[in-house]
Amino acid sequence: MRLTKQAENLLSVLKQESEVTVSELEDDGMDQSMINRAALELEEKDLCTIESSEVEKGYTLTSEGREILERGVSPEKELVEEAGDQPVSTSDDIWHKPVALGQARERGWIDLKEGDVFLTEEGANLEEDPVFQGLKRLKDGGEPEDPETLIERGLVEKEVATEKVLEATEKAEELDLDSIEERFNVESRADTPRTGKKHFYKNVIDEAKGIWLEMGFQEMQGEFVVPSLLNFDALFTPQDHPARELQDTFFLEKPARSSLEEFGEKVEKIGKVHEDGGTPNGRGGGMAGAGGRGPGNVLRTHTTAVSAETLHRIDIEDEELPKKYFKIARNFRNETVDATHLPEFIQTEGIVVGEDLNFRNLKGYISKFFERMGYDEFRLIPSYYPYTEMSVEVQVKHDGEWVGLGGAGMFRPEVVKPLLGREVPVLAWGLGFGRIAFLQMGLDDIRDLYRNDIENLEKTPVWRPER
Repeated sequence: MRLTKQAENLLSVLKQESEVTVSELEDDGMDQSMINRAALELEEKDLCTIESSEVEKGYTLTSEGREILERGVSPEKELVEEAGDQPVSTSDDIWHKPVALGQARERGWIDLKEGDVFLTEEGANLEEDPVFQGLKRLKDGGEPEDPETLIERGLVEKEVATEKVLEATEKAEELDLDSIEERFNVESRADTPRTGKKHFYKNVIDEAKGIWLEMGFQEMQGEFVVPSLLNFDALFTPQDHPARELQDTFFLEKPARSSLEEFGEKVEKIGKVHEDGGTPNGRGGGMAGAGGRGPGNVLRTHTTAVSAETLHRIDIEDEELPKKYFKIARNFRNETVDATHLPEFIQTEGIVVGEDLNFRNLKGYISKFFERMGYDEFRLIPSYYPYTEMSVEVQVKHDGEWVGLGGAGMFRPEVVKPLLGREVPVLAWGLGFGRIAFLQMGLDDIRDLYRNDIENLEKTPVWRPER
């Protein structure tokens, strides 16, 4: 068997002691990091077990305990001193009255008669304050005679630390130390050193950004925290849509609301659309306005909120069309974490604004992107989204199965007219980028996109789509 010198030294100790803590080894002059490395090496070879156990490290004073030390007397002892030869009325101002009366009576130092405190024989002959003395001994580095009573009184807290315990296995007990060979052979060829490498998820994101830029798109800017006006209302999301509820969306407590001043008359126009937009969705009259839910802050649930803000900022009369924008960024939804869902996810968003655009243009942009990303087959199937018409779901074929990646369509006039000032064709799509990377890398669990497992990262090839 081959072991490092550190592991061999630790094994030697375990064979003598059978069981030892990391703290004990440190006290003997061993380095903690060395101990941990050696212990893991022995555990891997079934030569030791590593367990964690709670170890009492002593006691600490609470604020009440420190107060008694500062006064030099406990409430019950002070009560006894005040009583003396004369009874004390329970109505008098007594320090920590309930504690003083309760503890003194429990210890048999006082009797209570008709609202007055009388000393018992034991109380009259009391000289030492056991509570104060116990706390003083603790402060001076000793241990009180009755620590449990002090703990129950809330004067002392027990300090507990987690300690690693190493124990030799039966295999270790039987192993002859003379049979151990040192692991390292100075004459052997060295392994290739570990080199730096970009995380594969970041690599895929950068590749996609490059594709959109090469296709003539410019990147949109937007904040994580947005008013509901942008996340819902401007996108013609019905006022009673489930996405507006706490079970789907993270609403902020501070700051709870945003000023909608920069949107000016557009707030009223958006509210008007919800009031009489001429569709069955036209409910909630004026709730998009400043007095309704529009200013309420949320963590954006989709990058389409960034698209809405971008449309708001376009000067349709002065800017040359078409305008092409994209965004690859994080979004947040109140999702239960599992192999296919995360509360934080990345989307790739895109919009194209132009006078002569149609659905065929939309299909062309999306097909070109997926072709550049290395997908051989994709399709668009009918779907529904509040803010697009026609609406489609984008699917790609992966391992012989169709997998949905997000939605696309033409923004409805109810979205475009309030934000741009007039009706202009706007192509739009929002695709789950995490799922794109998830499929490309052949993962079974989407959470693996965020795990920094060095061994797996080293094995993951640098992804390059076929162009």
